[in-house]
Amino acid sequence: MKTVNDSDKDDAVLKETEALQNLRALEEIEKNPQISQRELSSHLGVALGITNALLKTLARKGQIKIRGKNNRSLTYHLTHAGVLAKSSLAMRWTLNTIGFYRQARHSIAQRLSLLAEDGAQSVVLYGHSELTEIVSVLAPEVGMKIVGIAAPHDTNRTDNEESFNRGEVQFPGFSSFQLEDIGEIAADALIVCKKCEPDEIAEIELHASSSMRIFDLF
Repeated sequence: MKTVNDSDKDDAVLKETEALQNLRALEEIEKNPQISQRELSSHLGVALGITNALLKTLARKGQIKIRGKNNRSLTYHLTHAGVLAKSSLAMRWTLNTIGFYRQARHSIAQRLSLLAEDGAQSVVLYGHSELTEIVSVLAPEVGMKIVGIAAPHDTNRTDNEESFNRGEVQFPGFSSFQLEDIGEIAADALIVCKKCEPDEIAEIELHASSSMRIFDLF
C-alpha cells in the first residue's frame, strides 16, 4: 500500500513530466509552426493521442493558436501567453536541474569521502555520463587521483562511450581505457558511474585485478 508521501512524490514526478512535455512542445512549435502531430509525437517521445491531448490543453490555456481546416493544413502558433509560459517553464527546468546537481554533488562527495578514508587513493571511473563529470571534479577534492576513465564495449553504449573505445579522450587530462584493459591499470578502486545490469557488473569484476575494489554509485 502506498503511503501519503509516496503519492505526493508520484504526483510531483507526474507534474514535472507534464511541465517538461509542455516546454518541449512549445519549443518545437516555436521552431516549426507547420510541424505535424506525428512529428511532434516523435520529438516528445509520446503516443500520438497524448500529443493531441497536449495540443488541445495548450490551446485551451491560450498558449497556442491552431489554424487550418483539416489535419493536413493545421499549423500551430505561440501566443504571447505561450511565449511567457515557455520562458517560465524553461527557468523552472533550469532551477530543477541545478537543484538536482547540488543534491547529487553532496551525496556523491560523502560516498567518495568514505571510500577515500577506506584507503582508496587512486581510482578508475567506469562509464561516460553526467555522473562521471561530477565524480571527476569531486574525487580530487577528497584526495583521490583519477588514473583514467574506462568505457563499456556492449552494443548499448552511448556515442560518447563509443568515442572512448576509439581512444578519443572526452575529459582533458584523463586517459581512456577499454573494459578489457582495467586489469592492467594500477588503481585501488574502480568507481561505476553508470547504471549497470548484474551481468555487466560481473564482467567488470572479471576483468578487474584482484586488488581493485569495485564501488558502484548506483
